[in-house]
Amino acid sequence: MHYVSSQLANCISTFSVHHFPRFGVEAYNHVMSNSKYIHASVALVFAALLLSSGIGPQRAAATRGRQQSEIIAQDNSLSAKVNDYAHPFESTPESPEPLSSNSIFYTVRPDLRRCISPICGGYFVKRVNLPTTRCANGRYMAQCYVAAIDWNGQPEVDARRALLRGDVIAKTYERFGNLGVFRLAESWHATSDGQPDGTFYRVRDRGLRCITHPCPTHHEVKLNSTFSLNIAGVDLSGAGLSNNEKVYDAMRGPEGAIFSGNNVPVTGPGGRLLSLKATQVYLRDSPGVSNLTPCMKTGCSRAICSDHNVISTCEWRPEYACYQKATCERQADGNCGFTQTRELTSCLATR
Repeated sequence: MHYVSSQLANCISTFSVHHFPRFGVEAYNHVMSNSKYIHASVALVFAALLLSSGIGPQRAAATRGRQQSEIIAQDNSLSAKVNDYAHPFESTPESPEPLSSNSIFYTVRPDLRRCISPICGGYFVKRVNLPTTRCANGRYMAQCYVAAIDWNGQPEVDARRALLRGDVIAKTYERFGNLGVFRLAESWHATSDGQPDGTFYRVRDRGLRCITHPCPTHHEVKLNSTFSLNIAGVDLSGAGLSNNEKVYDAMRGPEGAIFSGNNVPVTGPGGRLLSLKATQVYLRDSPGVSNLTPCMKTGCSRAICSDHNVISTCEWRPEYACYQKATCERQADGNCGFTQTRELTSCLATR
């Protein structure tokens, strides 16, 4: 680059000597009036010097190298996406959907261990489609224990047949520490007693119909992920639902339906696509609809209100006498609890 600068300086100097001899101001003004020709000449000389110095080819080579690197990076990115799909017959995925609308979904199972509540008697929750779940203490484990579910004002559902969207949050219990609770955002219920198997997807009907098959009539979104794909419909036979109009209606609606199952290839005159072979179907629970067992007084001293038997320490406290005549029923948040009547609050205040 120093050599180029020197050559350019010499060229400009020579150019000035040839065009500005000792002719005075008039000659100078005459030449400057044609300065556009001077600039063009300088540009041509500079370009010639760049070519002769080899900088031009070097930059071109560098540009080609960057382009090749970008192509390789794009190919690697595409390969990573295809590997995530893990199937040779899958169609090109559409733009990823927002993660927030499809996460975080959990499967839930009641804790049936027979020990003191709230250490036992809560729920085990697990994120679907993911190997680990973030627990209330911040650690990632295969599944997490929570002492209770905060139904967040929504009707409580049977957790054994539910798919819940929400978060595991910290909650400290006196004498037991941070056991955590699950705070609900929305609930979905299984349409049969079968066990879910495979990957969980939310599926919507695209409203597309073809004159040939397979046809990409539906769009699936992998839960707790941004992966989405157009598919050639859903096979309900594996879920024991060969023709369920309620499921089809749900897929045509904005909420869609959630399925567990696996993608399988289908071929026909229209080419090759994937369809979803379902093992279980989940539909969104409507607000105000509940399929729950009634609340009851439980625990050794009958001082706990729950919809299932709870084991507690067999100790007697004065305030337990107040709960013997209190009303145990579902509260506004959907959970079982003692209704805080005037009688109950007055009784507790005197203990």
